[in-house]
Amino acid sequence: METFTLTPRTLYMEKIFRVLNNDNITIVAGVRRAGKSCIAKQLEGELRKRYTNGEQIVRYNFETVNAKRLTGDDLIEGFNRDYISDKQNFILLDELTHIDDWEKAINYFCEYANCKIILFSSNRRIISSDLRAVRDGKFDLIHALPLSLPEFMIFQGFQETTPEKTPLLEKRYCRFDERSYTLEEIYKCYITYGGLPIMKPEYMDIERARTVTDGSYGAIVTRDILELGSTRESSAVTDPLLLRSVISIMADSIGDSISATWIGKQTANYLKRPSSTKTIESYIRALLNAQLFYIAEPFDIRLGQVTKAPAKYYVVDAALHNYMTGIRAEDENRMLENKVFFELLRHDYYVYTGRLGKEKVSFMAQREKEKVYVQVAANPGDENMDALVNTLRKIRDNHPKLIISFGHETQRTDDGLLILNALDFLMGYSWSPRAK
Repeated sequence: METFTLTPRTLYMEKIFRVLNNDNITIVAGVRRAGKSCIAKQLEGELRKRYTNGEQIVRYNFETVNAKRLTGDDLIEGFNRDYISDKQNFILLDELTHIDDWEKAINYFCEYANCKIILFSSNRRIISSDLRAVRDGKFDLIHALPLSLPEFMIFQGFQETTPEKTPLLEKRYCRFDERSYTLEEIYKCYITYGGLPIMKPEYMDIERARTVTDGSYGAIVTRDILELGSTRESSAVTDPLLLRSVISIMADSIGDSISATWIGKQTANYLKRPSSTKTIESYIRALLNAQLFYIAEPFDIRLGQVTKAPAKYYVVDAALHNYMTGIRAEDENRMLENKVFFELLRHDYYVYTGRLGKEKVSFMAQREKEKVYVQVAANPGDENMDALVNTLRKIRDNHPKLIISFGHETQRTDDGLLILNALDFLMGYSWSPRAK
């Protein structure tokens, strides 16, 4: 079978080079098999193209060696061997959290002013408080996510067959199977097969896709949850049945505000045995660290602060969600909300779930001084649409306010609200006050 080469993830190259010349370490973190190693390899190649005056560029991938036999001292020894004192050094380290005392090595590397450290990891434990750079806030975090819809189309070989100026929703696309696809049909493929780059074009049938996803899910659970053990913040995950139950409940509750206490009650009903809230919280932290799930904390818009109300959780990829719950037509709104969350995250927003008194706002997202308020409803009826609009109108500030829906064409209301077709949004329609 022909080897598939991933199309360059240009967004990540742009993000990394944007911070390449500052004094911070760069951390590229994302779920296993989201393409981080490919990004690291592409970055190494791009650095070698741009830096041709003898700069030292080295990349270590600790997935390809027995990392458990290495120590921080081994990393320091390797660094001292490769380091060039009178040149800029770029050190790219991939998946080093299984190495004992790895933080010691990174702290050592950071003592050298001419050394730029770029870390790639499948686990958020890479953002360790044992790193001086993390304690001092001297790090740049880049979320490496599964493919966006435009990336998915390139990766899967979809090519446009209609004239360039054809409206987006009327465009047609084809691929090697010679079928004609609408953008809506491609989106359905996207939320069925997911955006993990390991899902090659020839795998787009349900049975083969499930086999591939089973391998990805197993690798995440084994390598990034069960094998990592305890941390100073939480105990080790030792009960695979409880873990599976927590995962299933969270995947089934996308877009719902849920608490560890509520999850614990559900697992007790399913397993016929209780688990403490503290244990459930520890398992949730492990899932967040593995980046299988991401959290949207509750934000009170009137008070302008995060609250202690239940949070929302989102699954990093549609294929993983479908693997856990099955493919269900009734999940259409949940899956759209899930995609909107990750598109905001992809463009460097910190994403909260909003509350305005008793009324809900799907998301309040913040990026530096920018804010945006977002309501998501796949196919709202007129009454529901009016309610979504009225809630946003009660927010008395000048930040953008969006309603994202499949059921409406992109348009602005007289008072400036943007009703945005979901496919326009996912394809990168420019609504932000700042260019991305």
